[in-house]
Order: sequence, then C-alpha cells, then structure tokens
Amino acid sequence: MDKIEESDGVIFAASCFQGAVPALGKNFTDHLAFLIHRPRFFAKKALIISTTGGVSADCVTKSLANTLAGWGFNKCYQLPVVALSWNDYKPTEKHLKKASKVAKAFYLDLKSKRLHPPRIGVLIPFNLFQAMSKDYAPGTPYETPDGVFWQQYMGLRYAPGVPVPLPKKILAG
Repeated sequence: MDKIEESDGVIFAASCFQGAVPALGKNFTDHLAFLIHRPRFFAKKALIISTTGGVSADCVTKSLANTLAGWGFNKCYQLPVVALSWNDYKPTEKHLKKASKVAKAFYLDLKSKRLHPPRIGVLIPFNLFQAMSKDYAPGTPYETPDGVFWQQYMGLRYAPGVPVPLPKKILAG
C-alpha cells in the first residue's frame, strides 16, 4: 500500500486463467479487500493488462478495474490482449497499435494530474459506507476502524479534490 501511495500510477498485469484473475492476483485483492470499506487511492490511476491464449482477457481487466475503483482509484485503463496462441505469440500490428494508444492515454493522464469524476457505481457505495459507519464512530459502544476512517468524510459526497457533478451528488446522496 505504501508503494501505491508513493507512485504516480500503477500497472497491474495478470494473465487470464479460465476467464478470471489468477490465484495470486485474487489472493492480492482479497488481502486488501478492506480497502472497499476504506478507500484511499483517490488521486491514483492504473493501467491493467491481461493476456490470454484464448478468450476472456477483458473479463480480467474489468474485474480488476471494478476492484480498484472500489479502492478509490481515480481512473483505470484496460489493455486486454487475446493472443489466440499458446506457444508462439507474436504481437500483431493491431495489438501493437492498441497497446501504444492505451499506454499513451495512461501516460498523458498521469502527466496531467487531472482527477476524473467517479462513476455513480463508485459514489453510491462510498456514501453507503459513510452512512453505515456512524454507529461505529469514536465514542460509540461499537467503535471500529471503519467508523474511525469515515469521520474524515462525513458530510462529503466523495473525496476532497475529486470533482463530482451535481446530478451525481444528488444520486449518491
């Protein structure tokens, strides 16, 4: 987590096994599952790369992108690559162009330091966790780390500095 905090951006690479994140990647996200309750990487962006010799690389990148959005990641770029070969993959011109386009977009976004508005599917859980944590705040009979964490966001629709358009603020509330 410290390395993520120190970084400008994070690149996640995961092979696709049976249409899913491989065991080590799943183990990693499971160990950090508490970040769904206490997101913190609001200014971070990620590039998620997945390769497969068959199908479903996009399932892996989408799954990781949804997890990282829950951890607070501001934007997740996805690069699923389907090789259609198990032993002798050579990147096609199409794959090279796609990789170049996604990598360039990721780089330029990092360089700009622009923060993107969160999706409504991120705002709603953010506000739900905030509301649920009131019963677990400091000074209550059942104080928890979640209750302590959410005190810094009470009354906010999302993390400070991240733009949230008015319609999303209304929906999230």
